[in-house]
Amino acid sequence: MPSVYRSQTRRTLAAALALSLAISACSRSGQPSGAMEPQAVPVQVQELQPGTFEESSDFIGSLEAQQRIDLRPEVAGRVTQILISSGSAVAAGQPVVQLSADQTQSEVAASQSAAQAAGFGRDAAQAQVQAAQAQVARTQADVELALVEYRRAERLVEAGALSRQDLDNAQNQLTVAQAAQRQAEDNVRAAQAQLQQALSAFDQAQAQVNVSQADLGFKQVVAPVGGIVGDISLRVGDVVNAGDTLGTITQNSELFLRIQVPTSRASQLRLGTPVELLSADTGEALSTGRLSFISPEVDGAGQSILVKARFPNEAGSLRDGQFVRARLIWSTTATLLVPTVAVTRIAGQSFVFVVADAPQKNGQTRRVASQRLVQLGELQRGNYQVIDGLQPGDKLIVTNILQLQNGSPVAPEAQTSAASPL
Repeated sequence: MPSVYRSQTRRTLAAALALSLAISACSRSGQPSGAMEPQAVPVQVQELQPGTFEESSDFIGSLEAQQRIDLRPEVAGRVTQILISSGSAVAAGQPVVQLSADQTQSEVAASQSAAQAAGFGRDAAQAQVQAAQAQVARTQADVELALVEYRRAERLVEAGALSRQDLDNAQNQLTVAQAAQRQAEDNVRAAQAQLQQALSAFDQAQAQVNVSQADLGFKQVVAPVGGIVGDISLRVGDVVNAGDTLGTITQNSELFLRIQVPTSRASQLRLGTPVELLSADTGEALSTGRLSFISPEVDGAGQSILVKARFPNEAGSLRDGQFVRARLIWSTTATLLVPTVAVTRIAGQSFVFVVADAPQKNGQTRRVASQRLVQLGELQRGNYQVIDGLQPGDKLIVTNILQLQNGSPVAPEAQTSAASPL
């Protein structure tokens, strides 16, 4: 019985509500034509134009410079001048630090003196070789003369004009001349050996001169590459050893961004894929680069792939080793986009208002808010992707949404284009 009573009560209330709405409608329709019209709501309007929707992913990556060189002296010395300051820009070959050159200059002078003495020894050895060769020539002539005399004596002995003793004397003179020739030839070989030693000593002395002069040149430490000087903690008067790190030079006119991308995205990785550096404050793109390297290996621990993108850094606002937010843009699609401020949700569905022309009884038209059911996709930078429900050219209302209902008169204040930037 109670359930029947409640059912009857609900039907009665429903009928009363319907009657109330009908009476209200008749009352509004029966108003004189001169009654006050509802006041138009001021709104701002955007005309929908095709934009670009990006499928993208955000990552945290680190920047690395093209080159980062340690400044190291080739020789030990005391710092006499620091020719640059920390943070300054230097060119390749520019002097950076000057070391004391006193000891090295004395070493250069000593090596030059030794080289000069070795040069004198070389010249003397060359003279000895020439003298020994001249002696060989003289002994050669003596041998030839002694040989002629021996053959002449031999013929005269056979003819009975000379005694056997004269032939023996000629033979002895030839033997002595030949022995002198052999000795002269031995002397040439000995002189040539001494010359080789003198030449070697001279070469070594000259090499030492070159080394000491190079050491003198190394007393000035120069920048091997152009870039920005890092922190230099040296002071004038400090003593440094060969190989000590004096500071760094970072070549950061271009930087590489290192990103670890999950292997689930491996099939989408392509050289040339756009990458944006994002502002930490606003999320806006600061600079755009492209993937220039994709590692052929997978990091087993993180199941990720290392990729790199190149970014210009003419302003020097980016730093080597800096962590930054980056966005990889996998693909772009031409579509309509609507700002979040224009969307209302009712019972899980999305609605927007567009400006429409409503006919009036007097034959004129009036601008009103027309509520549209829309199907939206993903959110991108404050805009929804439109899948269905809107067309290019629709005039989207973006302000005073809560004051509107379907058919509310509106007064558009401004009109802009609602298209996503490329």
